[in-house]
Amino acid sequence: MRSLNLDDVVRLALAENVSPSGYTMDCFVTSEVAHNDAIAKCRPGTGKDGTGAYIGVGPCQNLTYIGALRPRLAVICDSRLDNLIEHLMFKLLIERAGDPLDYLLLLFSRRLEEPPPVLDEPEDLVAAFERGTPDPGTYRDNVEWLRSEAKRRWAFDDGQLDRLSYLYGQFFARQLAITAVNKECADALGSPTLRDVILARNSYRRNFHFLTDADRFAYVRRMCLEDRIIPMLGNFSSARSIKLINELLDGFGERADTVYLSNIEDYVVSRYLLDSHGIAREPNPDGLLEGAYADGYARFVERLSALRTAPDAFLIRFIFQGERWGRTVGEDLEPTVSRLETFLAAYRRGARSLLDTCL
Repeated sequence: MRSLNLDDVVRLALAENVSPSGYTMDCFVTSEVAHNDAIAKCRPGTGKDGTGAYIGVGPCQNLTYIGALRPRLAVICDSRLDNLIEHLMFKLLIERAGDPLDYLLLLFSRRLEEPPPVLDEPEDLVAAFERGTPDPGTYRDNVEWLRSEAKRRWAFDDGQLDRLSYLYGQFFARQLAITAVNKECADALGSPTLRDVILARNSYRRNFHFLTDADRFAYVRRMCLEDRIIPMLGNFSSARSIKLINELLDGFGERADTVYLSNIEDYVVSRYLLDSHGIAREPNPDGLLEGAYADGYARFVERLSALRTAPDAFLIRFIFQGERWGRTVGEDLEPTVSRLETFLAAYRRGARSLLDTCL
């Protein structure tokens, strides 16, 4: 039987053309600025080039994890068709770009007349980018090229092409001030901009963003050119999705040694619900695993434990602040890095709250 590849997975998702979850909000870019802290705890040792497979969720932050962790295969499993379309857009632009600045200029349809100076620091990259000018003509040309390539390579239909145009248009309209969600919701939540994400550093002043280092960008670009970054339409609580991920891993002869979940667990146990204005409701703010929440989370953990992973696989999670044992636990979107087996053991000991699995 022939192994699955990127084109197979994309065409399967586009044929379904439905999202298997109720998550309908836009999510253009990541809202997490603490990726540097997570990466610092689990990046490969000196001299390693390729560390198995990476499994992740969400938009652009995956490219930063891929550039820093250097997996040989990356599978991005997300419940929104827009996320898959956006990753294919990123892929096309990265393959076309010669370097990080070139990619940013393509992503935001900017023209830069003068050659940039040496880009030693993240701030240099952003400053060089901002010397460019958003250009409507370049934008129109890029949209036409993206639509043509998506139709040629993956047979996008008219509706999917329109979603591609919408997503690319959001980047042109909002530039580096783009946030995970719409501006009104982002203002209510205090969401960081993409500029904030690119410039973020950890407490040791380290920055691991894939655009702030030529080697990290080159690694991501190579993975794109080799079709080893595979976005798929799926859900970590779905047995079918886990089966598809495992088939991909098996076909490439890999096991996942990094699983990145962002904060999807907050949605699994309904800690809060968003609408276009911000947080609409908080059904289960402390992440208690009771009743239907317990059943849903148990199913999620069961699926996670069925992934084809390495024995020492890392698990990266982001958790919103909550209350537990009469204390405030964590900060907003704080990363937790552990061995996957450590997390599973903590849950199986009888965790009564999502927060019990984080410390």
